[in-house]
Amino acid sequence: MRIFFLLSVLFLNTVFSQELEKVRVQLQWKHQFEFAGFYAAKELGYYQEVGLDVELIEYRSDEGIVPIILNKKAEYGVGYSSVIADFCNGKPIVMLANFFKHSPLVLVVQKEITTPADLKGKTIMGLSDGIDGITLINMLGKFGIDSNDYKNIPTDFKIEKFAKKEVDAMSVFTTNEIYELAKEGIAYNVFNPSLFGQEYYDCNLFTSKEEVLAHPARANALRQATIRGWQYAMSHQEELTELIMKKYNTQAKTKEALLFEAKQIESVLLANIYPIGSIDAQRLRMMANEFKQAGFINSNVEKDISEFLFEPTLFSFDTSAAKSFVHLIDPSYIWQIIALLAIGLVLVLWRNHIAKKLNVELQEKMKVALEEAREKDKMLFHQNKLASMGEMMQNIAHQWRQPLSEVNSAVLVIDDILESKGVKDEMLEEKLFEIEKLTNYMSKTISDFKEFYSPGKYKKLFILQELIQEALIIVQGTLKEKNIFVFFEDRRQFKCYSYKNELQQVLVIILNNAIEAFEKSRKKEKNISINIDERSSEFVISICDEAGGINEEILEKIFEPYFTTKHMAQGTGLGLYIAKLIVEESVKGTLEVKNVGQGACFSIYLRK
Repeated sequence: MRIFFLLSVLFLNTVFSQELEKVRVQLQWKHQFEFAGFYAAKELGYYQEVGLDVELIEYRSDEGIVPIILNKKAEYGVGYSSVIADFCNGKPIVMLANFFKHSPLVLVVQKEITTPADLKGKTIMGLSDGIDGITLINMLGKFGIDSNDYKNIPTDFKIEKFAKKEVDAMSVFTTNEIYELAKEGIAYNVFNPSLFGQEYYDCNLFTSKEEVLAHPARANALRQATIRGWQYAMSHQEELTELIMKKYNTQAKTKEALLFEAKQIESVLLANIYPIGSIDAQRLRMMANEFKQAGFINSNVEKDISEFLFEPTLFSFDTSAAKSFVHLIDPSYIWQIIALLAIGLVLVLWRNHIAKKLNVELQEKMKVALEEAREKDKMLFHQNKLASMGEMMQNIAHQWRQPLSEVNSAVLVIDDILESKGVKDEMLEEKLFEIEKLTNYMSKTISDFKEFYSPGKYKKLFILQELIQEALIIVQGTLKEKNIFVFFEDRRQFKCYSYKNELQQVLVIILNNAIEAFEKSRKKEKNISINIDERSSEFVISICDEAGGINEEILEKIFEPYFTTKHMAQGTGLGLYIAKLIVEESVKGTLEVKNVGQGACFSIYLRK
């Protein structure tokens, strides 16, 4: 019956696919690389594949984007973080995806202005006191600057006034005006709110609650196709630039300007840290709280942010398709349906005959499969522990990022106060600089750990030297504690296209294995050397220790599952087995080990 069912579905799918559903997406600005993911999804046929004919509508200033969606002038919209406040104020909208993890809105200031506190008494162009300018307002507030401390003039979206020094600062998008300033050779400094803890979302895909309730499958299809579009766009930036210039260049931008914008968008998309399109509910709650404190959300209204998030239904049924089913079937298809039914019946009878013949053989295979499943269950338990650790790292990262930003801000404020009072103390300045370096280091470590535990499995182009450095950062605390020195000074830039996170896990496993070997050997000099060798068709990463080597009797067994020389309470024996599984099954490379000199040497062979 399953074959018959699949044939029937195939036939009905052919009938339904004759006409695409037309939907409109209202963009938050004019056509440019900011919406490259949408262009890619449309032009590469991703929307058509899921049955959608999508019209992308350029921004117009006569009406807000949320009213456009609620008034059904478009089914879907792309909005700023203000859509969160709209939801909290009672607007029936639902967020489908987020693409920019940081807003590209920043303050550009004249070169002589070095801290936000210097803007007191200055002239700023385009600093909105509305909700869309909250990141800049909050940043200035951290330095004791409010709207009474500066003169604000309307923006004309041009850099001439700044270039002529008629204004001291102007609000710009890193994706646009920064390019024009650099092109004209105008000196400037940038105050980025995200460096001061103002991490607000941008480029948010949303729709009405009515649309989600009536067409959940359509909403999910649009979301998934757009995510695919962004994935393609960011890995084919030049190709998308050419496409925009041919079909979407209403602003007459140059190719260089669009490519610059693409790189800036890459820095706010953060696809190497967060899955494209992902939404962090905790960050939404943080933004909602700040909107409420700033008076943009009615304090008497309490909304559960989880109701704002779109949850795709696995088995949704679109009633409109059912209603139109009768009208879609042409009488000429009746004989085709009968033929399909007949073929299905024959196939069912043939399947039953074959099933009886194979029954005994399948029972034997099931016994073997059950035994393998038991072994895999043990491995899954270990992998689930790693996944839980990844979730824990995500939570720690969110908890630490804000305080670290606050510490950096405090250092700048202290430095500014000392300078204004004419206090010059070299030791104090050195300590403040040291604090800033430490917080930056901690922030980078958080990013490295989040990257390491990221569940996303996708290939990417990366530099092998950077991969090794990031793996060493993860274990450097243990290396330092155990007085183990790592020699790795390769400055060449070898590029590799593979699964970066999984390879990083392999390196950490091998390094931890070396650390444990040194503990057993009790040698005073503890050295690990790492080298990269380039060959005609592959790279070879060698990690060699001087911990005494591996007993020849067990050398061939160390990659077997559950083989361990440690007490059962100290290890599972899965580490090196998982490392070999990743390299040879996932990465399609080779992992080998042999004793060399005074220790063991692991070699990872990666195809170019």
